[in-house]
Amino acid sequence: MNSSGLIKTILKKLQSKKAKDYTFISLFFLIFSIFIIFAIRPSLVTAISLRQQREDLQKLDDQYEKVVSNIVANQTTLENIRDKLYLTNAALPSGALINKLVSDIENAGKTNSINFITIKIAEVDLVQKTTDKAQSVVVNIEAASTFDNLLKFIHDLSNQRRLKLIKQLSISKDDRQSSGSGQLNILMQIEGYYL
Repeated sequence: MNSSGLIKTILKKLQSKKAKDYTFISLFFLIFSIFIIFAIRPSLVTAISLRQQREDLQKLDDQYEKVVSNIVANQTTLENIRDKLYLTNAALPSGALINKLVSDIENAGKTNSINFITIKIAEVDLVQKTTDKAQSVVVNIEAASTFDNLLKFIHDLSNQRRLKLIKQLSISKDDRQSSGSGQLNILMQIEGYYL
């Protein structure tokens, strides 16, 4: 067969309905593949990244919502206790206020029949430091009293507004006294706090 006959046969076969359908399907898949690569794929990538961003933003929104609800709860608590903030200032005054501390101890002692022998203030740094931690003043007391009066004294100290801690308490009895309600020798170390 010559080449012109071969070309005519090929052209005839290409013009047949079956060849046209195959050609159309092949071109359709080629164009569809190009369309998927350049049009649909970027859209899918964008959709997936947007979904991931939405999930991240939802998590962030949940965290912000928790923080806001905590702020609202704290603000509500502060509003509820606003009228009682003076108690905090009384418990931890903004200065040593040694005279007030000693006066509170003496008043509780007088009320409960405590006979103070000595009241000594330990070394205090009166230079104002800007710290957020509570500082303290130590008061050393030597006194005499009955056990019941001592218990009442300690109870009255704990009911005072200023924050105090009894660091040491030593109770001894004079051997020369034989009665059960006799005077006790008391050595006490009280620590008063301030800001």
